[in-house]
Amino acid sequence: MTVEPALEAVDLKVSFGAIKALDGVSLRVDAGQILSVIGPNGAGKSSLLNCLSGVYRPHSGRVLFHGRDITALAPHRRAALGVARTFQGIQSYASMTVRQNILAGFHCRMKTGLLDALLYWPRAQREEREFSARAEEIIEFLELEELRHTLVGELGYGLRKRVDLGRALALGPSVLVLDEPMAGMSVEEKADLARFVLDIRAAHNTPVILVEHDMEVVMDISDQVLVMEWGRAIALGAPAEVRIDARVINAYLGAEEP
Repeated sequence: MTVEPALEAVDLKVSFGAIKALDGVSLRVDAGQILSVIGPNGAGKSSLLNCLSGVYRPHSGRVLFHGRDITALAPHRRAALGVARTFQGIQSYASMTVRQNILAGFHCRMKTGLLDALLYWPRAQREEREFSARAEEIIEFLELEELRHTLVGELGYGLRKRVDLGRALALGPSVLVLDEPMAGMSVEEKADLARFVLDIRAAHNTPVILVEHDMEVVMDISDQVLVMEWGRAIALGAPAEVRIDARVINAYLGAEEP
């Protein structure tokens, strides 16, 4: 029996004038798999993630979620399906606490409306209790217990990125898309976040698509690596295979010292 990939891109093409941001890029990520996307600046990595999450609609090609064509779906509809994404920059609310930021991530899962909330009917109370309990689980999972009531604006950069991840987890993602989650972090912070990514995969079999420049992290935690250059995929394979691919060495990794 053929198993549908969790998320699949088929021959995606995106152009901005004469610039081909994506020129026939395809990928698939299966349950429990970590797929890293690497390449130099301008390779098309962010354009690819924008197509996967619905920020961009490709000029041609398709995006499939568990076999369903979601190419035309808006970002919030993909999020409701379970395609959760973090971005390169900080997306948390600085004037809200860690707990409040994570609770904000449940908005796509809410079934009650404004009237329920205003009258505070039993179903609104049940939903509030459920989301509060799940938020506490995420806080504990990400080791943020002592910071749950701290304003996010008072946290360091690495912790704020961790809060961004927590808000993405609040969606209960079927696929987790991470756009340079470790950019600007210290070595210790990168190690912590890499551990959390592996724990997410282990705990829920959640597939992860990761754009990352830290090659040590990529080679350590990835099952597959997709290498891009000038909008095209030039290599796809296991980390050990990609590391010795001549095209990858020339385009991105660079030749090793003799």
